[in-house]
Amino acid sequence: MSEDEIWWRERDEGMGVAQALKMRRLHRERSAHQEIEVWEHAVLGRVLVLDGLIQASQADEFLYHEMALHVPLLGRHRERASVLIVGGGDGGALRQALVHSFVARVVMVEIDARVIEVSNRFLGLAEDGDDPRAEIVVADAGTYLREARAGVERFDVILLDLTEPVGPSGGLFGEAFCHDLAACLAEGGVVVDSDSLFLTTDGPRFLQELCNDGAPNLVSLMRAHCLLPYLAAYRSVVPIYPGADFGFFLYSADGHDYSNPVSHYTGRHYTPDIHRAAFALPPWWRTLLGRQEGDEA
Repeated sequence: MSEDEIWWRERDEGMGVAQALKMRRLHRERSAHQEIEVWEHAVLGRVLVLDGLIQASQADEFLYHEMALHVPLLGRHRERASVLIVGGGDGGALRQALVHSFVARVVMVEIDARVIEVSNRFLGLAEDGDDPRAEIVVADAGTYLREARAGVERFDVILLDLTEPVGPSGGLFGEAFCHDLAACLAEGGVVVDSDSLFLTTDGPRFLQELCNDGAPNLVSLMRAHCLLPYLAAYRSVVPIYPGADFGFFLYSADGHDYSNPVSHYTGRHYTPDIHRAAFALPPWWRTLLGRQEGDEA
């Protein structure tokens, strides 16, 4: 171990677990919203950390970003699509959304300009930031959605690329935000959320709930208020994120089946076969969601 390397630890107090990585720190600052750090790992490359929680690593970020965007975009035929990314300051989701020529507009709403600037400097994930289809808005996502709803602005895909419900994201995990999300969807649109899942002796638990003192996560809120009555889920693997499994959740008003890609695309991880296979859920997932796949939420 070199003199400037340390065993850095990410702790989950709700689960009582931690993961450790031997890294050296390249950057640290406190913005107006959160603590921002960039670390370097010998194998994983550079790692973005916000308020002590890992957001992305250069080695495996594509596993998350490809599955987050290509499944909802390619799971339904659209002549033109508009995408809203809530959060996503590291730029990886923006890059993946712009891959497809039928995507006419991508709006990324990030509360912290410094996350964007630091990520561009150290991670270099947003290679298409100058694409004329891309619009980067530095603003509170809750405010943006309220104004978009009042202005009758609608999106085909809304991706929630947020930190866990601590720090600047904490205020977004509530009923009002969910109402605004539902109202900002175009006809045939879909909201995409994701979370790590832990297996415990009491059954599976969402990381969002464990980080928020047991408060309901977005899956629970959406189902409780029936704002978008159909829930579908698919799985992926993101090694840098803790948990037994990693899931994406699709909320829609019409219950469209997103499990069959409508066109062929191959990324570093995503393929049509991976797309279809991701929707095969084990029984413990179905128990967690409290229904059979395809049922109303």
